[in-house]
Amino acid sequence: MRRFVTEAILRAVTTPLRLRVHAVLLAVAALILIAPAAFAIWVPQTRAEFVDAVAKGTRGAKMESFVVERGFDDVVKTFDARCTPCLDKLVQRTANVGYVERSSTDYNPSFRHLSRDRAEFTMQVVHRPAGVGAHPPEGGLYVMAVDLKRAGAHRTEVVLYRPTMGYKFLSEALMEWAEGTSTDCPKLK
Repeated sequence: MRRFVTEAILRAVTTPLRLRVHAVLLAVAALILIAPAAFAIWVPQTRAEFVDAVAKGTRGAKMESFVVERGFDDVVKTFDARCTPCLDKLVQRTANVGYVERSSTDYNPSFRHLSRDRAEFTMQVVHRPAGVGAHPPEGGLYVMAVDLKRAGAHRTEVVLYRPTMGYKFLSEALMEWAEGTSTDCPKLK
């Protein structure tokens, strides 16, 4: 028994203290780096919060404003006609990565007439499986918004709030709809 206790004490003493201290410091550093990131994730819960965040210059998002030489009523008719049939879709994917993995994206567009001179488009998405982090709002994460405003008899101001990466296919389709150069549906991914 005495030999067993002696060996245990020797192991504890001979394991370099430096290694034990490094392991503890590494664990503390990992917690310090990871904890703020977990608490720093903020997800806009309304369209207004999304638009405000993008307008203030949130990293990874961009606000663009321009005027198209097309009447407001024509732009609104195009958006109204194309929004639901083109964009209200569920895209399902299957991948074989050593096992079968299934995922999907549910696109939830919304187009509203606010007044005789204003309208707004909003796109939300629900990804399945859902990522870890903050809870998305009802209808999914906000990924794009467009404000339309009458700017004259044959002109419409378009303000696009969009991510700088991803969804380029969607922003290009919306721009073509506003300009009247195409009414094609984008290929949702």
